[in-house]
Amino acid sequence: MNAPLTPSERAQFVGTAQAKFDAIRVDFPPQTSAMAILDEVRIAALHRPPGAICGGAMIVAPHGAGKTEAVKGLSRILEQNAQEDQIMLLHVEIDTAGTTDSVPTSILQALGAARPEAGSEKARWPRAIAEIARKGVQLIVFDEFDLAARRPTMSGPIANIIRQKIMDAGLAPVAFVGSEKANSVLAQVPQLRERLDDSVDLSPLRWTSNGDQELFLSFVGDLDRAMVDAEIVDCEAGLRGEEIAYPLWRGAGGSLRRICKIVRHAMSTALREDRRFIAHQDLMNAVDGYAIANGFGTHNPFDEGGA
Repeated sequence: MNAPLTPSERAQFVGTAQAKFDAIRVDFPPQTSAMAILDEVRIAALHRPPGAICGGAMIVAPHGAGKTEAVKGLSRILEQNAQEDQIMLLHVEIDTAGTTDSVPTSILQALGAARPEAGSEKARWPRAIAEIARKGVQLIVFDEFDLAARRPTMSGPIANIIRQKIMDAGLAPVAFVGSEKANSVLAQVPQLRERLDDSVDLSPLRWTSNGDQELFLSFVGDLDRAMVDAEIVDCEAGLRGEEIAYPLWRGAGGSLRRICKIVRHAMSTALREDRRFIAHQDLMNAVDGYAIANGFGTHNPFDEGGA
């Protein structure tokens, strides 16, 4: 019989398992479709006449719908074909300051430039534009674009400056990613909205939709198998089974991120208790410990016995 793990050994064991879980990539068709649409925007821009105005796309959906993971997924694929020091997809997170001068700063940060905040806005824009060209950027994604709505008087100017400095200048196509509030920002600049060629639907999965339900069941079934394949657990938890699937969906509110977080929480609990399998009780406790504790719900559907 193996000796019990010391606290430090257990922390190492559970932490390593969590890292393996975080590395799992399960195909989710809406997310894959979002990646394809973004890549189409990138490729279309490569064939435009030099200096021609660039188009773009938008991904607007609630938090936890998989927007950022779609961007990161495409970035990982493009990195495999990038030349040395090239950044084919520039993933920019809008600074929480929510001002026009935060845009070139955020771009320079994403490019890894030294002292991105140095100088005035007027001086930072030429630096940002030169670095975008030098790094061979083919698509710029502005993530968390809803943050621009925090200051209503600045949200329109922020969208406008991106249109003028990047899209109108023919620098690169742009994708805007954010929650529903991002729509209010883009609505203030019709000239920008008209430039966007595509939009992506990453709404939370609805149990009442047969298509969404099948997507959900396929996703959790693949996640279940992936945990076994990664040798995190010894057997599947039956995530797509009747007793688990519906309460798991309800506990996560159909959100892809919350589904994964609940399962990760349950997996961690099992491993801390020296079990290499996820029990029904682990998932029930995970809804309490993650979803409800973080304000994503007030009632645990597992308490109803899956009803």
